[in-house]
Amino acid sequence: MIYAHSLPDRSTDLWETLFDHSAAVAHAARRNAAGFAPQMAEILGWAHDLGKMKPRFQARLNDPAIHEPHAGVGARYLYFRQPGLLSTVMAQVVLGHHAGLADGGDAGRIFQARLEEEAEITPPDDWNIPGMTEFPMPLRGLGRGEVNYPVTFLGRMLFSALVDADRSETRAFYQRAEGRVVCEPVAVSLTELRDRLDAHMAQMSGEGAVNALRQDIHRHVRDRAGCDPGLFSLTVPTGGGKTLAALGFALDHAIRHGQARVIFVIPYTSIVEQTAAVFREVLGDPEGEIVLEHHSAFDWPGQGDDEARDLKTAAERWDRSVIVTTAVQFFESLHAARTSPCRKLHRIANAVVILDEAQTLPRHLLRPSLAAIRELARGYRSSLVLCTATQPAVLQEDKFPHPEALSRGGGLPLRELAPDPAALYEALKRVRVEQAGGLDNAALAGRLSKGEGGLAILNNRRQARAVFDLLRACPHAFHLSTNMTARHRRAVLETVRQELREGAPVRLVSTSLIEAGVDVSFPTVYRALAGLDSIVQAAGRCNRNAEREELGRVVVFEAEAGEGFSPPMELQQMAEVTRRVLELFPDDPLSLEAVRSYFAEVFWEKKQKMDAGKVDGREYPILSGIAEAGDKEGMPYGSVAKAFRMIPEGALPVVIRGGDWGVPEAEWQTMQHVVSAGAVARGLQSYQVQVPRQVRQKMLGAGLLAVLRPEEFGDQFLILDRPELYDPETGLKWDDWDDLGFLSF
Repeated sequence: MIYAHSLPDRSTDLWETLFDHSAAVAHAARRNAAGFAPQMAEILGWAHDLGKMKPRFQARLNDPAIHEPHAGVGARYLYFRQPGLLSTVMAQVVLGHHAGLADGGDAGRIFQARLEEEAEITPPDDWNIPGMTEFPMPLRGLGRGEVNYPVTFLGRMLFSALVDADRSETRAFYQRAEGRVVCEPVAVSLTELRDRLDAHMAQMSGEGAVNALRQDIHRHVRDRAGCDPGLFSLTVPTGGGKTLAALGFALDHAIRHGQARVIFVIPYTSIVEQTAAVFREVLGDPEGEIVLEHHSAFDWPGQGDDEARDLKTAAERWDRSVIVTTAVQFFESLHAARTSPCRKLHRIANAVVILDEAQTLPRHLLRPSLAAIRELARGYRSSLVLCTATQPAVLQEDKFPHPEALSRGGGLPLRELAPDPAALYEALKRVRVEQAGGLDNAALAGRLSKGEGGLAILNNRRQARAVFDLLRACPHAFHLSTNMTARHRRAVLETVRQELREGAPVRLVSTSLIEAGVDVSFPTVYRALAGLDSIVQAAGRCNRNAEREELGRVVVFEAEAGEGFSPPMELQQMAEVTRRVLELFPDDPLSLEAVRSYFAEVFWEKKQKMDAGKVDGREYPILSGIAEAGDKEGMPYGSVAKAFRMIPEGALPVVIRGGDWGVPEAEWQTMQHVVSAGAVARGLQSYQVQVPRQVRQKMLGAGLLAVLRPEEFGDQFLILDRPELYDPETGLKWDDWDDLGFLSF
């Protein structure tokens, strides 16, 4: 008898046979890939563990000290079974089902040579592995010259289907063996969720012109749910009820077309938390059983180890009805190679995906991001909605100069869901833009200190802190930046919102992190000159709910150019374009026409690099790398995963302990007994500050950081147990290293 999984100290009669495991995985993988390539997934399930037939692997089941890889055997079987591009990709999928997807060859060898070194094993006749009798749906109708990207994408989706099936079935076997009955949460139907949303909307006040307009927008957007699955835009100004309108459309559309789930993709972690909280309230989900919040900083408070493990599995699998996640999590997963981030990808097929604040997609990776969006809609029956307060700037009609451009016409049209975006802009106009010329830090602080205060948004942390330092003595003064822990930022925002509700003259100095969707509303917003899209977002924090009869004020100014205050070169270039747009459209520089003019100059006419990934410090255009791949080399999965990094590597966490905003003593003591590194990471997320790698290393060398349980976790968790280095109002001053020097002895 050949076995797949053993049970220590128990009879082999209770072990799982290789046939049973392979059959279960083949069935589950076929189900996972039902909407795009079920037959290929079934073949992968049967073949993935063929290498476990090797006598040495069977010996390993009795002796874990024996090392015997097994993935290469199934990869060889698939590759030589019917040579061609599909077999190459299938072989890569099986070869990586534990270690992750890699580029085809290694050390200069082609993929075929790599596989020829593996043992040749033919499955028994009773395994009934199906042949390839049907062409996968995503590849139908494509010419040979346009197939590489779809094949690469298909391979990653099949990898997801296989990895999820293999892990789920393996886990199920061991749970049965342990006598554990795991009850999956009963899924609430999308129809029930739609009914709950309708009940919530019926209770909302319709008084006032703005609320009436929001309801009109909501109805119009949902009336479009009968449109065929594909690509959509939702262009609604800030305050127009875009989020709930998008949720209503997504639920209606998914129900109408038999799609499985709704996925909200949001630029920043803080907005994920805010949006997930809104959805839980609207959908009657106080326990978080319907809405899954998935991002790197998510903490599952109050959960036992088993519950935390189950939630981690749910996050990897995305098997809930509503997912709220970050753009980084979504797009980096679509280009990933490791098993954990890829495991959920097949669940994006046949789903409705809402891309909120779509204008924030990373410009240096915009082409591969658009390629992924198009492929999901074209080949996987997904519907994707680009939500933004400004018209999309990625259209052929707007002269986007690359083949990944979206279009209002053609075979894959981008269809607008909102009623007349230009008219909505006029109806929801709540601010006027003023140009203040140059304001040094003292002049800006002076303006904020008077009258009704306001929000000031600066282009870097050092300058934001410098302006706040001039306001510290003023009542109702606050600061916000990523130098503060997540717990600290949440507390500041909660206090700011409360004081604004009470009519206090709040004076908030922030970096740009406040711009994308943070629900605050000031009578006046001061914005340092930046890209016009940033100014549009800043305006969304001004008179957000039309609280004032008169228009709110958005004051654009040239910030002081002192030492350490200069923004990055790219931002300076965009600010220069904004300066010209402000001259061309002085009466209304936030109009749709002005925004189109801005994008036309800053991106399309200059044709900035939009596929500018890097691998080991070298430029690696992702789409070119895929296009140049061949049958014998295999697809460059590993290189693509390295190149597609939305946030450049280099920033690493420092955990703050003690003081007002670090890990409290009670939680710290509890953390000493947590055995899982993942659980420790989740418990510490709210108390971290990201600092450059070299700064963290210098702090460690200076003796400022302690390593948490290094014998168990290595140097994964570095702790700053020096509350005096964390300003209770502005956070960690890591970017002023001299300020830390006196403590470095």
